[in-house]
Amino acid sequence: MSLALVALSLLAACVIVQSLGMLLLIHWLARVRQVLESSNVFRRVGLLVRVFVWIVFLHLVQVVLWALVFLRAGELPGLETAVYFSLATYTTIGFGDVVLRPGWRVLAGIEGLTGMVLIGWSTAFVFAIVNRMYEHWRQVHDPDLGRDELRRVT
Repeated sequence: MSLALVALSLLAACVIVQSLGMLLLIHWLARVRQVLESSNVFRRVGLLVRVFVWIVFLHLVQVVLWALVFLRAGELPGLETAVYFSLATYTTIGFGDVVLRPGWRVLAGIEGLTGMVLIGWSTAFVFAIVNRMYEHWRQVHDPDLGRDELRRVT
C-alpha cells in the first residue's frame, strides 16, 4: 500500500510540475504573441527553441523527482544511475541494464505511463503553437483563403 501511495504522490507531483510549467509558458506566449505572427523566420524559430528548451526542462524536473525517490529508497546506488534509470523509464526507452527490486518495478511502469501521457501533452501543446503559426502564414500568403471562407459562410 505504501508503494501505491508513493506512485500516486509522484504522479500528482509530475502533473503539478507540468501544469504549472505549461501555465507559465502560456502566459509568456501571450506576452510575446506578436512573435507567433511575425514575418521574421528567425524570431519564430527562436520562440520555438525557447518553448522546446522549457518543455525539456519541465520533463527533466519530473525525471529527477522520480530519480530522487528511487535513490532515497536505496533502490539505486547513486544519483547518476538513478537519473539514468529514471530518464530511460520516463521516456519509455527502458534499456533494461538497470532494474529495480520486486515491488518497486511497478513504480517504474507507472513512471513510464506518466512520461508517455505528459510527453503527449507537451507534443500536443507544441503542435498547437506550430499550427497557429501555420494558420497565420496561410492567411497572409494565400490570397484566396479569405474569399473561400467568405463563400462558405454566404
